Amino acid sequence: MAYDSAHGKVVLFGGVNAANYLFGDTWVWDGSNWTQKFPQTSPPAREAHAMAYDSTRGQVVLFGGNGAPSLFGPGYLNDTWVWDGSNWTKKSPPTSPPARFAHAMAYDSARGQVVLFGGTSANLFADTWVWDGANWTQKSLLSSPPVRTFGAMAYDSAHGQVVLFGGNSNGVFLNDTWVWDGSNWMWRLPPTSPPARDGHAMAYDSAHGEVVLFGGLFVNASTLSFSDFNDTWVWNGSIWTKESPQISPLARDSHAMAYDAAHDLTVSFGGANVNAVILSDTWTWNGGPLAVSPPSISGVVSASDFGGFSSVAPGSWVEIYGSNLAPDTRGWAAADFTGNNAPTSLDGVSVTIGGQAAFVDYISATQVNAQLPSNISTGGALPLTVTKANVTSAPVGVTVHATEPGLLAPASFKIGANQYVWAQLPDGNYVLPAGAIAGVGSRPAKPGETIVIYGIGFGSVVPDTPAGHIAPGTSQLSAPLQLLFGQTPALQVPYAGLAPTWVGLYQFNVVVPPMPDSDLVPLTFTLGGVAGTQTLVTAVHQ
Repeated sequence: MAYDSAHGKVVLFGGVNAANYLFGDTWVWDGSNWTQKFPQTSPPAREAHAMAYDSTRGQVVLFGGNGAPSLFGPGYLNDTWVWDGSNWTKKSPPTSPPARFAHAMAYDSARGQVVLFGGTSANLFADTWVWDGANWTQKSLLSSPPVRTFGAMAYDSAHGQVVLFGGNSNGVFLNDTWVWDGSNWMWRLPPTSPPARDGHAMAYDSAHGEVVLFGGLFVNASTLSFSDFNDTWVWNGSIWTKESPQISPLARDSHAMAYDAAHDLTVSFGGANVNAVILSDTWTWNGGPLAVSPPSISGVVSASDFGGFSSVAPGSWVEIYGSNLAPDTRGWAAADFTGNNAPTSLDGVSVTIGGQAAFVDYISATQVNAQLPSNISTGGALPLTVTKANVTSAPVGVTVHATEPGLLAPASFKIGANQYVWAQLPDGNYVLPAGAIAGVGSRPAKPGETIVIYGIGFGSVVPDTPAGHIAPGTSQLSAPLQLLFGQTPALQVPYAGLAPTWVGLYQFNVVVPPMPDSDLVPLTFTLGGVAGTQTLVTAVHQ
């Protein structure tokens, strides 16, 4: 990541996700939002590359990286690319550093050169190279930092020096500080230093005249225990000082940082934690307390696979869309539950409606799924908010009805213009025309067979099971339910209640009535005498 001062944007390229999928995408940050760019040419996908902004030539310079997921072996690169604000151009210098990844780069504005140090491929490097806009030149040095990977560098313009800190040298985690004066490296011995680490990130805060360091990873070799940092340090040219922000990002390593001069903020994006959770959050450091970009809600609907209604109901499921909603992506797990009680927060992300906590099932930067509490008021709009790391979004009004029923009918069950309800037969087949979906076992239901259908938003049950609780056993809907196949009521609905062992999911066991063969039987229902609003079909053959 690097700040493109000619265009006033932070530029992010590439990376890797938890499945070892490499990215070759380009994004820019304008101080409030990320926007993906679609240049005519781009570097190949990669991770662990390095970027720096060449202010003399008005270009972001990218070099090297690993161009193959680690699952499939190395793909070390030594290509040089430049970004001009709209397109990437591959350079063809006469000489280049050997292929590598996990190196560090910074732009030395006093000498008009990009400085590259270290990294690894088959071997670890301790070499220093400079880029002058046309060619790479290796420097012959009197002294040099030792070999290392995953160190970090930034240019300290107040002192005219490139600052290098930490990294990993053959399994030894480092906490040494070196400065580059354009011709040689010098080892600094400040009275205090950040603990040893690799995978941290650094950027120069020109508003405060300090190099900012955040995060990183340390592995205890004797115990093989991994720990990430979420500490913030600043370098003033002679000493390191640990900052004490009121809030900080989650501990992480392998994130990216750059200083956004247009907004006087250091921007941090992404990274990973010791549990291999890939993060996608954006944080800014203003030289004081670290401030997270607040969550922003753009829309709320009931669960889209169950109708996606604009109104909701107590105990129903909602999908919340927006930006900066969560620092990572995951669903709830068994460890998040307390007994039979679902969590009201995942990784610092919570949801409230009408001042009451909802139960959070899934989080990501752009979507949060939650079950609403049972005792919220109905008959009007209630304010809904998302909180991330103690920062709360602006409220959004959501209309709440006593019930807002919807049957499970996912988009994958839409065949042509017809939306089929999700229904399953005793033999495991789905109720669809035979062969309707490739790879999915299906056949029409027969009259007299019992099919299972699911829903949400159908209201209270007896005995009562509040929202946020795993349904312990069978129950019965409080309101009368009728299902119709065309104009013919179901022969029986032997079960209509919460699905045992699930949270907030209703199960309906429905006996198919006699009727003529058809692959397009309208399936409707009434709850308490009020008709549902979905347009659904199913398939019935003798």
